[in-house]
Amino acid sequence: MWLIRDSIFIGLLEASPLILAAMGFTLIYYLNGFINFAYGESITFGAYFAVLFNVGLGFNFYFSIIPAALLTGGLSVATYLFIFKPALKRGVQPSEMIILSVGLSFMLRYGLVLIVGAENIYLAEPPIAFFNFAGMGATNLQLIALILVVLIALNLYWLVYKTGFGEVIRGLANNEELAQVSGINPHKVSVRVWFIAGVVGGLSGIFSGVFALAYPLMGWNLILITIMVSIVAGVGSVRGALIASIIAGILTSFITLVSKPLYAEVVLLSAFILILWRRGGRLA
Repeated sequence: MWLIRDSIFIGLLEASPLILAAMGFTLIYYLNGFINFAYGESITFGAYFAVLFNVGLGFNFYFSIIPAALLTGGLSVATYLFIFKPALKRGVQPSEMIILSVGLSFMLRYGLVLIVGAENIYLAEPPIAFFNFAGMGATNLQLIALILVVLIALNLYWLVYKTGFGEVIRGLANNEELAQVSGINPHKVSVRVWFIAGVVGGLSGIFSGVFALAYPLMGWNLILITIMVSIVAGVGSVRGALIASIIAGILTSFITLVSKPLYAEVVLLSAFILILWRRGGRLA
């Protein structure tokens, strides 16, 4: 029982950034229908923007979260307006959009390296307190991050499935021409979705950075498992991304506790291949 309990608790703590990344990534895929590898740089820039405010400008870590996330949302909108929207208007196919997103990812990543360097950077953490309950331990920062992630994920779920704007997103994603006839402005909706996805990705990077450190490849490393989790969930399903990322976190923790972290990655990859095989290669 202790193994199951610890796996769930540690899995939820460690899956926090993945939950946000998977939900934000899924929003863009659901609306525009292509796998955006450059979304990983939203994760990276979220962490580095937090470093800018937290370390560079001396903001308290918690006060650096909001401006860093908003800047990341702005960056996400900029990539949509200047890179992806023109390509979509020209009728670029999803497979070519993937190549475009990979190229943009490299450009943003190594542009960041040229500006700030390739060194690892640590965020200035707030005072750390350790809590122990029922045989399980966690820091105050881990618990606060988990609470914030839960609140953000629930609000994003509510936005997509329980509000009028969520209906607009689903209508635009299912039939853009019909949505336009109904009075929906695709440009405004897309900008809002890309901004929300960017903010969520930035928050994922901030929480990843404070648990470890900020480095140029952090988003690229996380985007691969994000895509895998999203595909397993059925790409385009925010609800599925939420559930699948939680399961992936718990499963990874369980396997790590009984063996080695490498085996956890192997199991996740094997599950990914098996699910794709059962679907006949389809993403959903």
